[in-house]
Amino acid sequence: MKPFMPLIIRRAKKNSDKNARPRRVDLKRAGLAFITIAILSVLLSIHMLPSRIDLKVGDVSADEIIAPKAAKYVDSTETRLRKTKAAASVGKAYDILPGAEDQAVATLQTIFSTIEFVRQNHTSQSAEAQLAIVRDRMGAALGARIPDSTLLSLLAIDAASLRQIEDESLKIVSAAMTKEIKDHPSDVRSAQNSASAAARMLISDPQKASLTSQLVSDSIKPNRIYNPMRTIDLQEAAQARVRPHYRLIARGEVILARGEPVLEEHLEKLQALGLRNPQIDYGTVSSLTALVMLAVLLVGAYLARYYPEVYHNTKALLLLALLAVIGTLALRISGSMLGINLTLDQVGYLGVLWVVTVGMLVSALVNPQVSVVIAALLSIVLSLMLNGELRFAVSGFMTAIVGILGVADIRDRTHLARAVGMLAGAGVVLVWVTGGLANDSYYNIRMGTVWAGLIVPIGAGAVFLIGTVPLERLFGLTTHLSLLELADTNKPLLRRLVMEAPGTYTHSIAVGHLAEAAAEAIGADSLMARVASYYHDIGKIRRPHFFVENQNLENVHDRINPTLSALVITSHIKDGVDIAREYKLPRVVIEVISQHHGTSLVQYFYEQAIGVQDSASGLESQFRYNGPKPKSKEAALIMLADSAEAASRAMSKPTRATIELIVNKVVAEKLRDGQLDESDLTFKEVSKIAEAFTKALTGTLHARIDYAEVLDRKTSNGDSDSKPAAGKGENHQAEEQRSQSAAS
Repeated sequence: MKPFMPLIIRRAKKNSDKNARPRRVDLKRAGLAFITIAILSVLLSIHMLPSRIDLKVGDVSADEIIAPKAAKYVDSTETRLRKTKAAASVGKAYDILPGAEDQAVATLQTIFSTIEFVRQNHTSQSAEAQLAIVRDRMGAALGARIPDSTLLSLLAIDAASLRQIEDESLKIVSAAMTKEIKDHPSDVRSAQNSASAAARMLISDPQKASLTSQLVSDSIKPNRIYNPMRTIDLQEAAQARVRPHYRLIARGEVILARGEPVLEEHLEKLQALGLRNPQIDYGTVSSLTALVMLAVLLVGAYLARYYPEVYHNTKALLLLALLAVIGTLALRISGSMLGINLTLDQVGYLGVLWVVTVGMLVSALVNPQVSVVIAALLSIVLSLMLNGELRFAVSGFMTAIVGILGVADIRDRTHLARAVGMLAGAGVVLVWVTGGLANDSYYNIRMGTVWAGLIVPIGAGAVFLIGTVPLERLFGLTTHLSLLELADTNKPLLRRLVMEAPGTYTHSIAVGHLAEAAAEAIGADSLMARVASYYHDIGKIRRPHFFVENQNLENVHDRINPTLSALVITSHIKDGVDIAREYKLPRVVIEVISQHHGTSLVQYFYEQAIGVQDSASGLESQFRYNGPKPKSKEAALIMLADSAEAASRAMSKPTRATIELIVNKVVAEKLRDGQLDESDLTFKEVSKIAEAFTKALTGTLHARIDYAEVLDRKTSNGDSDSKPAAGKGENHQAEEQRSQSAAS
């Protein structure tokens, strides 16, 4: 479905003449570009203005500086001290070492199994040889701290005592390893001492207790390993929880005495009072201005090449420039002019909010494709303001794309809520992705989730909803949000229509149904087609009983001549435009009202008139609508829907075949009369429109297949104003005449 584009932009294509030779320099566009470049350059360079006081740490103040006003500032020295204390108060983070207990037990079991093996298989060898075999089988690492005397004692001890030592050692090691043992020498030593003490308490024999103590001490291993990354995260989280330490500056307080050396605290006070700014950097300002100029020129060339309907429309360019300036100003205010103590991340998320908001506004008010370019440029501006921080530029651009997609084709009020939800989901995903790439702490990611998942989408949605209203009125635009309001049948004008001309109201709703179906079939703006259809015949409110759908018994046209009848019938176009302007309907709706009959002939009264006059006397021009012909696809299909719906209401036994015949005749008549020549409709689209009408009318009229009756080949097309009583009976006047005669 094609997103709705405001009428002032879509009509620009109609007004452009490809064969015309435009001036080489358009003064309006050139002036707009110059002003835009100047404003954007100032906004981006505002922090480089000359300062009133230019001091740095270590300088000596030549004058006494007194505070001209009260202010509050962050004492960075005290804040850093508190952050340092908070980080120091966080202990080291340790992770559980999986399988540490099993390894300690396995080490002990290996020692005993080796001793047992040597005792059984090498009894004939000397003690020194047995010791060498034990050391060789255990390896260099295992039992390295067990003295040779202990191993020799184990080789020489009786089997029962060896079994007792093994059992007690395993119990002690298993119990010791269930406790937390950090990989720190003091912690390991303490665990070994505790295990040795336990061995002496459990075993009464001093020799056995000593052997057990040495074995368990050698088997004790750390079961907690130090995690430096998690420790750093905990320290950063503790520092982030420390609130900045503020101090107050009283009005009249001496900030710097004459001859006093400048400290960091003095600079903070001067900054809070707005008395300290960096000296202007002409090179940087020139570079920024050149960058802005290049960006504006490239956007202009891009629009001229790919979106000439926007480029040749001064209002559209002015709106683009205004939104770009508003977006840059909002970024600048968020970044450095609020005077609020914000972290870099918070400033970044505020910047993302404004990039997304401006992208959504450009998408809804100008063009979705152009909004992508504007969002990209604002993302670059955001990166420049954050000293080259690319993560927020990436997040801003990608989130803006989601917002642009969300509002490009708003069909009802729930779509805006859906767009906000899409922004929240995309923002949260980007926070975790970019946070992972930047190795952010869990605390920062969690805070970013709150900003990107709640503050940014809700703020962007609210500003978008509020901002579209004044911009629409200022630039004469009509967005889907405005159309949704007009689609409410409780609007005063529609309530008046249903009360004063109920037949016309019913007809208008039916035309809206047909126009919406046809617009969806050809990719036109279906919401605009439906809403404009609701209001296309509001001019009949002035004289409702002159139109057949509002009559009961009497046909007022029986008492007046055909020329007057035709004049009354055609006047509902002018009346409709007047009423629409009175109720301040959008221009797009007003133009459909004026174009939905084009220059069609009021056939029925024309044929009545030529019955008594010469048809060659130029009489036909008196029985045609004043036009203009439909200029857009939506206006053209509303014209066709109007005629097709009116003609279908005269059928007594509708079948798909008869409906299709009538629809095709309505379309063929409009084509033959040249009413669609200025609408840009192709023959393929006209065919799709006819198919959509047939399908919609078949469902509405509950058509059935006709097996027995022969189609009446004299059936003709018409619309709500084409019935004899209404004075516009196209080629269907015979059937309607019979209907009126029966009614009277």
